[in-house]
Amino acid sequence: MDRIAIARVAHEINRAYCASLGDTSQPAWEDAPEWQKNSALVGVDMHLAKPDATPEQSHESWLAQKLAEGWKYGPVKDAEKKEHPCYVPYAELPAEQKAKDYLFRGVVHALKAIEPAQAVVSVAPAIPDGHIAVQYVGRRQQWADSIYGTGLSFAADQVRYLPGPVATQFLRHVDLFREAKIEVAPEKVAQISEVVEIPRDDTAEILEATKQKQAEELDKENQLQDLRQSVTFMEKDALKEFVSRNYRQKLDGRLSVEAMRTQALQLIDQFGAV
Repeated sequence: MDRIAIARVAHEINRAYCASLGDTSQPAWEDAPEWQKNSALVGVDMHLAKPDATPEQSHESWLAQKLAEGWKYGPVKDAEKKEHPCYVPYAELPAEQKAKDYLFRGVVHALKAIEPAQAVVSVAPAIPDGHIAVQYVGRRQQWADSIYGTGLSFAADQVRYLPGPVATQFLRHVDLFREAKIEVAPEKVAQISEVVEIPRDDTAEILEATKQKQAEELDKENQLQDLRQSVTFMEKDALKEFVSRNYRQKLDGRLSVEAMRTQALQLIDQFGAV
């Protein structure tokens, strides 16, 4: 089982244990803040790399991580202040917290050997060089990128092949995306009697269209900036002619040249280059 799935299960077991003790403040994995998810992932990685590590050693690793991130002891966990009541030596932890460390270790070692089910597909599409298969695993049925300006959208469980840098950005959001493993089970290949048409992947087209649109918008903005720059050097007669010819308006020649330039710039900002 992959590390994110292990961290998710360990987190939910910890949340259930906390609830049994009367602490219902722990959020579900999907709602947990990034620092909490990252902390769980660090713990998973530590136990996977050091299978003989004890819960005490796990706590020492956790303390070192928190120290590096600037945390300190506080009677109540406060992410904004970076204070945590467990920021103490292992021997000073309450029995309940030590139990959590044992549960976490047990979950990691129980799940690490479980292989995820492999979906058998008729044809495995080739991944373009330098691309990574990224699968949307969020809770919503549809997700549209409003962060990185790619123009991409995902349906539930959809996989797209993204250029490496774009994939890296998306995979930072572990609650929304994971790297997909596209495999064909060998024993099933011989059973395929006909080729099933693979839905067309429009990722490259969308990214290229978005790139072109951004370039066009940048070009328009550069043109406007050049126009603004020209206006800042115009004198009264040139300003009156410019406004009349382009915006069908008249400037009051009794105004100062600075006031006339300001009005001309306002027209550019309002109507653009015409």
